[in-house]
Amino acid sequence: MQTNSDVSHRYLGGAVGVVNYDAIRLWEKVPQSHEIENTLMEFGIYEDGILFDNKQNKSFYFYYDKNRIKEIKLSENDFGKFEITNFTSNLDEANFEKMVNQAKKYIHDGDIFQVVLSRRFSFDAKGDFLKVYKKLRGLNPSPYLYHMKMDNRTIIGASPEMLIRVTGDKVETFPIAGTRKITSDEKRNEELKQELLHDEKELAEHTMLVDLGRNDIGRVCKYGSVHVKEFMEVKKFSHVQHMVTHVVGKLDKKYDMFDALKAVFPAGTVSGAPKVRAMEIIDELEPQARGPYAGAVGYFSFNGCCDFAIAIRSIFIDNNKGYVQAGAGIVSDSIPKNELKETEHKANAMLISLKEAAN
Repeated sequence: MQTNSDVSHRYLGGAVGVVNYDAIRLWEKVPQSHEIENTLMEFGIYEDGILFDNKQNKSFYFYYDKNRIKEIKLSENDFGKFEITNFTSNLDEANFEKMVNQAKKYIHDGDIFQVVLSRRFSFDAKGDFLKVYKKLRGLNPSPYLYHMKMDNRTIIGASPEMLIRVTGDKVETFPIAGTRKITSDEKRNEELKQELLHDEKELAEHTMLVDLGRNDIGRVCKYGSVHVKEFMEVKKFSHVQHMVTHVVGKLDKKYDMFDALKAVFPAGTVSGAPKVRAMEIIDELEPQARGPYAGAVGYFSFNGCCDFAIAIRSIFIDNNKGYVQAGAGIVSDSIPKNELKETEHKANAMLISLKEAAN
């Protein structure tokens, strides 16, 4: 492999793509009550490409067999038109709240401790989806920003949450659980932050999901190597602030990056705990298969590294039919109306980006 830079990177060619939430059925016995409309996973293999180094603020080209740098044509910055119509939701307020109450019954009966239930906002769209991506990255800058086009399917996202990263023998996951909105008043934002940090429901839910994340990576890490680096820190995004924790371990030599992804997929923060029973309840209560929502977007590099974000805060388009999906973690004392509002807060940045791109 050759580059025009001496910078070391985790990604230097490999498989880039998406693993749908429903792919869990390839290795776990989870019921399938709804038609799966998308392929379970989709990757492109890239043997050359241009990478941009944010730290050094420069780009470089890499290749393995064929240097195609002279074939690359610089594109113009102008964006084409974009149109959206026919916004609908698969669950109105009453039906979402009914679904929350059904989940709470499972919790009270001892089936689960927590489950993440979601709503879908669908639309028709046509035009230049790069325009939507530009709006979203400006409106909701996040650790993971992506625009991926695969045949007639496009995924545009600004995910705040790492699912799994493997660098050498270092394994990382970054569970996010606990949400408050962002307002235009900084004093109010600080009050909401302190409210979050002292909310017993949110703290208990977060701790449970951190334990799940530790157990997940512990399946592929050396015994005793898994530890928490940062615990319950509140990080701000454009429309919400989240409580986050950083979990790290050392990959056992028996396993590789593929095993690591399989061990944590899907994230407990988008399914629940215990994970398999929560997924069974999601399959029962949600009205349709999730598709790429709550799955993973990222890469497996030729050098053995991988990095995947959870496919949340994302826009999914297939043949000009698109949707945004957002969930809320349901526990025993959840208030249905509050959980409904949480789905709206989480979906807000994507819906605004779509509408602004169409104006």
